[in-house]
Amino acid sequence: MWNRVGMKNLCALLALTFLVGCTGAHKEGVSRYDDFDAVKVDQMVGNSISGTTFEKTIICLNARRETRRVNAATNVHIVTVTNAVVTAVTNQTISLSTNLLYTVMTNLAAQTPAPGATTPEAEAVAVATIETNTIVAVTPAGASLSTNITVSVANNQTGTASPNQTAANAQQVRTFNSQITTASNNLSISLLTNLVITGETNIVIAYVTNYTIGQITNTLVTPTNFLARDYFLYTEMTPPADFTLQSGESLVLLVDGVRYGLTQTPSAGTFFGRKRFTSGLYRVSPETLVAIGNAKEVRVRFKGVNGTIERSMNAGSRQNFKDFLVKYFAPEPVIVLPAKKVAAAQ
Repeated sequence: MWNRVGMKNLCALLALTFLVGCTGAHKEGVSRYDDFDAVKVDQMVGNSISGTTFEKTIICLNARRETRRVNAATNVHIVTVTNAVVTAVTNQTISLSTNLLYTVMTNLAAQTPAPGATTPEAEAVAVATIETNTIVAVTPAGASLSTNITVSVANNQTGTASPNQTAANAQQVRTFNSQITTASNNLSISLLTNLVITGETNIVIAYVTNYTIGQITNTLVTPTNFLARDYFLYTEMTPPADFTLQSGESLVLLVDGVRYGLTQTPSAGTFFGRKRFTSGLYRVSPETLVAIGNAKEVRVRFKGVNGTIERSMNAGSRQNFKDFLVKYFAPEPVIVLPAKKVAAAQ
């Protein structure tokens, strides 16, 4: 009988401990204002994601928002601007040269003997030989005239390119050569004319790059009295004795198949976790919290030094998440003034 009563009391005590540890916490959210840090904290506590009632490792995934009023914020933004100015300088050189050469040549041929004229040697031969009647006909050389004209043209074009200079060279050489030769009565007169015209064009394009570095300073002053908000995932866990979170990315979420890798981030205000729980803060965007609240499946993995702890967020915990977002993340009401008050304010 005592054993049955003792077992009932023990079960009731365990159930009460579980309720106080996680179920009895503020899963729908609590809101408090810290006067010392001047920050308002809205967060969930004890939103267990485990489906098993009595589980040694309890994991809670909570949403947290910190709101503070900023009086003034000045952002000094310095931008270095580099302007590259490329200047093309063109140098064109045109050279023209003309060479004219006249050459006159006179050639005088040897005199032709007259008809019937003899030399002493010829007379000696004539005495020694039999006299013979011979008729010698001498025809004088007639006048002759010859002309030769030649024209030649040569073109040469070259080009070079380098990273900062481009050069082109065009050269044209035109040669006129004429020759006139006249011969009359053993007198030969030659007139040679040689005309060489050379035209050369050089184009050199040099690229000069000037870098202008200027610093532009933009000072942005944000108006006073605006609200700045930071969003976090607040985790609570009772890990095994040999489990230690690794540094860096220690929390991984799969929200409907979309991966979110998170790293612990300290809070700007004062943060205290619950007793007997290992707590952590992970900074996230508000869109991440909305995605978790609207998700059909959320899988959670804590990465430790020697192992991992994985859980799937049950339907009740996802509903608690959604209720918190609906309650605390609702848009601020827009105050519409009557037309008379608007006119008076203007």
